[in-house]
Amino acid sequence: MAFHEPDDTTGYVPLAVLNTNAENNNDEVQGIQPKYKQRSLLQRVGVTSFLTIFLGSAVLLFPVVLLTLFWRESMIAIAGDEPDIYWVRVVNANWATRLATVCATAIRTVLALQAGLVTAMVAGIAMETTGIPLLQGPVYSIMRAVKVPPSSLLMATDFRPHLSFFIGSLVMIEILVTTASQFLSTILLSDFAEGTFTLPNNTTNVSILGNTSVATTGWWTMPPVASWTFAELSESFEEGSDYHDTGHTYRAFLPFEDKAQRTRLRRFGGTVPVMDHRVVCASPILINLTLDAANMTKMRLSGQIAMENKSYPMLLNTESQPYINFTCELPAPLHRTNKTIAESSICFANSGNGWKVLLEDPLVPPTANASNSIVGYPEASTMLMVLDMVSVEAMVGAVGAKHAVQMTRTNGPWAMVTNGSDVEALRISACLTNLGAETLRVSMNSSSDNLEPTVPWDIHAQKYLTESSRRQLGASRIRESLTSRGVLALEPKSQWQKFQPPNDLDGEGTPWFFSLSLIYSMPNAIYLLTDPNLNPGVILSGNAWGYSVTAHLTHVDMFQDTLNATGSPALALQAVLARIFQMAYFEQLVKMGTKEAASTAFSFASPIPVQWIGFTIGMALIATHYIVVGIIAIQFLNCTTPTQRYRRQLPKPYFR
Repeated sequence: MAFHEPDDTTGYVPLAVLNTNAENNNDEVQGIQPKYKQRSLLQRVGVTSFLTIFLGSAVLLFPVVLLTLFWRESMIAIAGDEPDIYWVRVVNANWATRLATVCATAIRTVLALQAGLVTAMVAGIAMETTGIPLLQGPVYSIMRAVKVPPSSLLMATDFRPHLSFFIGSLVMIEILVTTASQFLSTILLSDFAEGTFTLPNNTTNVSILGNTSVATTGWWTMPPVASWTFAELSESFEEGSDYHDTGHTYRAFLPFEDKAQRTRLRRFGGTVPVMDHRVVCASPILINLTLDAANMTKMRLSGQIAMENKSYPMLLNTESQPYINFTCELPAPLHRTNKTIAESSICFANSGNGWKVLLEDPLVPPTANASNSIVGYPEASTMLMVLDMVSVEAMVGAVGAKHAVQMTRTNGPWAMVTNGSDVEALRISACLTNLGAETLRVSMNSSSDNLEPTVPWDIHAQKYLTESSRRQLGASRIRESLTSRGVLALEPKSQWQKFQPPNDLDGEGTPWFFSLSLIYSMPNAIYLLTDPNLNPGVILSGNAWGYSVTAHLTHVDMFQDTLNATGSPALALQAVLARIFQMAYFEQLVKMGTKEAASTAFSFASPIPVQWIGFTIGMALIATHYIVVGIIAIQFLNCTTPTQRYRRQLPKPYFR
């Protein structure tokens, strides 16, 4: 429709004049050609449409960039790295899903406005090129003037768009994109799941192990309340012809009473007690052996023990080690069978007195006492004898008398002992470990949440299921990664720092807290006053109801399952001792009053993007939309004739 514009006309000319001169000037008028005035792109498209395309695209770019950065930081957080602080604030404020919804709404609004512009351009193309039926002219004119959804091209024209196949295909694609964009929020939220990430470092006050007293709680006779996680720096297992070596196994206790704090701890830098849980078991020399089986419920093996004069690369002073006396309690053979039924015992030979063999590179050097060594304060490495029954039938045959027995041979880390005849009944290994603990400033980290597995009871097998707990402790010849075991990684030893305790903290005795806790918690310690020849020890028997000095079945099954699975007394002893030390530490933790600041970072669980699938689909919809808009815009500019203004130059009126 042409609009009246004052500058497009000349002065008023009466029709009479025109009629009078029409005949004379007809040839002159016909020879005049109209003058066209080319319109600019902005004039052709219109200010509103121009803003819809260009300003709308700029507006849409902001939520797209925001979503891209948010998804990227989410993947960084899931990988265990530290995300940007603004990402953390959004997630902590529970705005993650809201952010995706708001951005999706903004994107959907821009797409809808631009889709309406596509409808107008397609209507213009149809009117200028392919042509339309006369009756549908008003419909197309309205769609060209009023921006409506692309689906109107189909619905309002009885599905006869009168478009070329190419343009029609683009319209169908835009209809599908516009429809799918209505579900953009749902598409983006499909990437969300309950994810965990690491919060920024914070300062936490933790308790320091100090002012400790002798922990005489019966750890061996009670189950652990948890499978406490820890930080570890370890070496690989090594097996020699006559020894098993777990390798250095440095473990740091986590000073947190709450399980959630221990399992969610990702980074820690502060003061904690550190122990080396390394255990080396080797075949000893046994002489003057006596098997006292007169009382079946109090069977004992006594004699003298020393280390063989062999070249153990990790043991020092084996040549100068004298024989020391021992009297160790044995499990009673309650059932006659040819099979081994998890019957073992651990014995602290001679309470450590006179033992001089040192396991190399101790974390805390043993205490050299001027007088006789005190129990729990070793002169060298602590030596524990592991006595394992190999033939219950052979032991039953010895019941009722005392027998002079002898060591017959060695079998790896074991020394084989008879029952008084030529039948082998026991195997014995001398296991050395350094029980000193040191309070150090260390750092530890984990890329995922830590694990504290349960130890359930199997009612059918009548035993505790220890597989998950053994896996956490690395009770295997080939240890799994720390992440799969659910424990933290302790930084290299070269980065550890000494801790200077405050003046009000009594550090005396602290290095040997775990040594004292181990020895004085052994079940038969109560009999040492009435029987001074008996050494501290504990029985690890599957027939727990038969003894008063046996360990709880959780410890029994932990030891026996590890021994059966690995065939290594070193790994079995390391696993059971680790739980005893943890029980002592966490019982003492609640009593610690001295605090020290530590740097901590915990994981946090919240709905966050955990994949790129929904995001990729959303971005593909946006990209497809802009491809369609671009192609149709080019077609519109090429196929439509610009609205032109012209004015006819009329001859001047003629007057007679």
